Amino acid sequence: MCQPEARSVEPAEVALEFGENGEIVSPAMGTDLPVILQGPCPIDVLNGSWLLEVVPRVPVVFVPQVRGPMRIEVGASSLRVSGDIYTRRPIFVPQPVPFPVPPVGPGPIGPIAVGPAGDDGGVIIPGSQPWYPSFPKAEYTWYFRSNGATYANGTLTVVIVRHLWNHALQEFVSTDTGRLVLRCHRSIVALPLAPQEMHGTLTIGGTTSTVKATKTSGMFRGCRIEVDAMVNRNFPASATIGSGAIATFRSIYAAAGWDVTVVTDEINIPQDASLTNAELAALLAGHRQLFTVEDWRLWLLVGSRQGDLFGIMFDDDIVPREGAAGFADATLGNDTVIAAAARKQPLNNVPAAFLRTLVHEAGHAFNLFHPKHDVHAPGIGIEIMNQTGDVIGFATAANPYPNNAAFIFSEHDRLSLVHSPDPQVRPGWKNFGWGHGSLSAGLPVPVDVAGLAVPGGDVGLALSMRLPQQAFVGEYITAEVVLTNTGDQPRNVTGLLTLAEGDLVFLRTSPRGELDHLLDVAVGCGPRPMVLLNPGESVTSHVQVFFTNQGVTFETPGRHTVVAQLDVDPVTTVYSTPVTVDMRTPASETELDISGKTLSRGVGRALALGDFANDGLARTILTDLAESHADTDTGAASALVMANSLARSFTDFASDTTRAADPPESERFLDLAVSGRSVQRAMELAVTVASPTEKDAPVVADTLARIRQGAKGTASGKGARTARKGDVAAAERLAEDFASLRAR
Repeated sequence: MCQPEARSVEPAEVALEFGENGEIVSPAMGTDLPVILQGPCPIDVLNGSWLLEVVPRVPVVFVPQVRGPMRIEVGASSLRVSGDIYTRRPIFVPQPVPFPVPPVGPGPIGPIAVGPAGDDGGVIIPGSQPWYPSFPKAEYTWYFRSNGATYANGTLTVVIVRHLWNHALQEFVSTDTGRLVLRCHRSIVALPLAPQEMHGTLTIGGTTSTVKATKTSGMFRGCRIEVDAMVNRNFPASATIGSGAIATFRSIYAAAGWDVTVVTDEINIPQDASLTNAELAALLAGHRQLFTVEDWRLWLLVGSRQGDLFGIMFDDDIVPREGAAGFADATLGNDTVIAAAARKQPLNNVPAAFLRTLVHEAGHAFNLFHPKHDVHAPGIGIEIMNQTGDVIGFATAANPYPNNAAFIFSEHDRLSLVHSPDPQVRPGWKNFGWGHGSLSAGLPVPVDVAGLAVPGGDVGLALSMRLPQQAFVGEYITAEVVLTNTGDQPRNVTGLLTLAEGDLVFLRTSPRGELDHLLDVAVGCGPRPMVLLNPGESVTSHVQVFFTNQGVTFETPGRHTVVAQLDVDPVTTVYSTPVTVDMRTPASETELDISGKTLSRGVGRALALGDFANDGLARTILTDLAESHADTDTGAASALVMANSLARSFTDFASDTTRAADPPESERFLDLAVSGRSVQRAMELAVTVASPTEKDAPVVADTLARIRQGAKGTASGKGARTARKGDVAAAERLAEDFASLRAR
């Protein structure tokens, strides 16, 4: 996105022309107008959201409707324009109609009235309240942004770059250029409730079309935030920040040009001291309000606790970035750089810290990255999308956290919120990370003089990754990640070597050449535990990469290339060497049976969450896989999911039902998983099946207990086997590293 200079001009005197009938005609508009003196709009009138419509040449009902939101940002020394175009081709069933047929033109999706309590209702006159054009995703056709603009005497001329959308691929596939000319004039006599309009032409694709732009808001985008809360947990409606000002969720997003309406829905969700990812996913599915209109929506939960996480965002491939949660019971540390009144306090008691967490998690749902993961390498600081641990790292005893936090979005993030394409920003469209990589996967904002993030590393640290060289589509796949101190000085490094906690991400290039980011289906944020790594020492983690935010990760046959990227501390990023994984189609009856079952999305989600939750079909398929294919890693992983699920209860808050634990069945599935494989591999599968953010997942402790029983000769059942002392020690290390990484 270019940033051409915007030149403010004084309204020029308009030459008036009178037609043959004595009525005034404006040469600039080329149409008959009421006798109202007009002048060029001041440039600040352009700033905001507009509905851009292509006016059909003939007013007939079967003309396609081509329209969409356009955003014009007028800065002190900049003018940026971007927009998203949607095309609707009406299909009409022939019916007898009176003749002649009245003309029908393209009509915008109208605004929704917002009452004093934030509830929808009523009908308002266009222009009396702000609104944001939003259309069905199936109608999306192209995105454009400015590549140079001028504004003089009421005429805005924009050179645009257009990116065409392919519905089959759900990607931008080609680019061309054009020119948009809009004329803005304003009456000396104000017309109440009449929205500002601009008229002009769009030249692109070898044709010139007449267009009309109607201003809908002084802001750029809008979203309705539905907040649900567990009993005794509070959504921080406002908070006093370090500057002494009062901040709200709405005011923070308004500073970035967004109009968010926060609506508190349910505040009596039954409390649960510790939430699993499966329970959170069920909460999301069962408690969000159903809606059929195209307005942007986001679900936000004020929940209890999940380990040490402050918040989490769900990025399921079925409905990406559909909701997020903040954990009211998560506790701040006791460091001197934490404000005295906030030390060892739950977030529920520290409104500023909790508000920042919720705004941050919502930012992830709008596809904003932590600065360290963004390909544009924006600076790390104290703004909203920086990780809490990094912001605390900038705090001092004189300016402690959360007082030192800046309750604003960085300029890089603000530009993304305002000008990135709808598929990148709108919740529920493209997966988290889309648009932060190559142009084939979105459209990044321009880079500064530092350029893009450069793959490289730290000469004193080495990151390695091990993946299977070959597998069949549908096979359960895990990866081993190792960070080693190859230098001669001790190093403090992150203890979060998982795809679910912010510091580790896999960059995958598919056989089609598309670049995407592989992360867990639930991405958590919280304090960063550090590990002291002495020279020669390493930290090791095992993660599942079968089902990620991209769905079944290696669903496409062919060669996939994967690179691990790890932010080892606030300023250091290291990369592994590329690893190739050749995916083939299933070749045997066993492989065909496994593939046919694991490619079910319910099974994939269960393998990622470590729990089948309330999905009865997934439970049936996992049981079949475990019982029929226990000799394979996929069958063993399925058995471990069943063991983990049945070792604990599961609460479906939507239906107010609880699935009771079933210890005997859990033990039976544990036997199936342990039988016939090495102790180390059984434990590796257990720590990958358990959701990385659930450090107390029962399958890890239960598998270790079964291995210890085997070493003592006390295990019973067909899963019993003798384990050597060294095997047990290796299994214990894997369990310890799952709970908290240790240098070894």
